[in-house]
Order: sequence, then C-alpha cells, then structure tokens
Amino acid sequence: MTAHIAAHGRLVSDVQSKATTNGNAMALARMAVSLPCHAADDGQSTFWLAVTAFGKQADFLAKHGKGDLISVSGSMNISQWTGQDGQVNTGYQVLADSVISAKTVRSGGSRRQ
Repeated sequence: MTAHIAAHGRLVSDVQSKATTNGNAMALARMAVSLPCHAADDGQSTFWLAVTAFGKQADFLAKHGKGDLISVSGSMNISQWTGQDGQVNTGYQVLADSVISAKTVRSGGSRRQ
C-alpha cells in the first residue's frame, strides 16, 4: 500500500542537485510544514519533510532556494532508524510527482519574494 501526500511549506535549506548513475536529474530538499496543534502554545507544530524529485520535477525544484514556499505531492515514505544514543528516530520523505512554486507574481510578471 502506498500513501499519497500533498504538502505546502517553506524550504529550510538550499536544494541539492545531483545526477543519477544513468544521468537523470535528481534534487533533494527539506521543507517545514506548519500543522495545527492544540497542545502547542501558539497552536502550531512543525512537520519536517524531506523531498526527492527526479527529471523535470527535479529541474524545477532546483530553481528554488532556502526560504521559498513550495507545494509538493507524491508518494510518502517513512523510515525508522536507531541513533547512536539508542533512541528510535523517524523520518518522513515524499517522492515528488508534482512540485509547484508558491512564489507570488505581480502583474507585469515580476517576482516578489
């Protein structure tokens, strides 16, 4: 079974661009997604999500940098590992089928960030 996710958030680091062994474009990024949380003082909690994209989606993701707002959708993967301290950690990743820029565009085509 595969879980599908759509998320909107801010990149927390610059995108890393790479090429696969067969020469296809690959991009890796991390984003922070704000979620409602009744237990938090400000009513919000941050969900950390790794993003991996290939091909045209990787090329598009690579045009973004730290602080940019993006929306992604794709297959969700969850991984768990035991750290050096013996504690079990959990990480979340989306294999992006779609990457959409959330930068605002003014009339006349100039970008505002």
